[in-house]
Amino acid sequence: MRTWVRILLYSACACLALAVGGASLFKYGITPFELSSMLVLLGFGLSVLFAVLSIGTLFVSVLRKQPYGLFTMFVAFLICFCLAGYAAILYNNASTHPVTYNISTDLVNPPEFSQAVIDIRGETSNPVELDDRKKELHKGAYDDLKPLVLSTSKDDAYSTALELVRERGWEIITQNEEDGTIEATATTFWFGFKDDVVIRVQGDVNADSATVDLHSVSRMGQTDLGKNAERIRDFLNDLNKTVGN
Repeated sequence: MRTWVRILLYSACACLALAVGGASLFKYGITPFELSSMLVLLGFGLSVLFAVLSIGTLFVSVLRKQPYGLFTMFVAFLICFCLAGYAAILYNNASTHPVTYNISTDLVNPPEFSQAVIDIRGETSNPVELDDRKKELHKGAYDDLKPLVLSTSKDDAYSTALELVRERGWEIITQNEEDGTIEATATTFWFGFKDDVVIRVQGDVNADSATVDLHSVSRMGQTDLGKNAERIRDFLNDLNKTVGN
């Protein structure tokens, strides 16, 4: 029993190392995405197996009144359960969001990326244009993403948006207050995926209101698991609250 308990704990730690280490290898440019994703999937898959084995061994130990290793088995189960739970969340996002990587609040006249961002993205990255197919995928799934109209001047809206970009730690590529545009790159936590964002702030003729649009595009992958829409939604909510306060 002692040996089996140690095996369960070591196996749980190995699953964690595969899931976290595999993503980190790609994040820091050590291995290609294909290899890193295989390591992560292996860690997730094995975590389900060892979560079942850990909880089963835990129940057997309790029934046999063998208290040795109960805490160790619980730790092993907790590690595997958290990994399996996170994998389930990712699967749910993949199954409930459309297969797209290009999201904008304005589908008719989306904010455009400058050549500077296009050059940084590189030739192998996803295209930034919103074609008819992407617009159709967008409709229905992200109808709540609309241009944000603020009761403030264009200058105030722009400065507030710029400050929110800095607070989020996005890498600012270009900023043009006269045109009302901000271009930045956001990096995801898990794999370190690069997503490019352009913010457009427009003012009305009376200078008493401003309209803010966002366009967020992933550099790689055919689906973003809803991340771009989440980014836009959170940014606009925070911008609206900040201006309102």
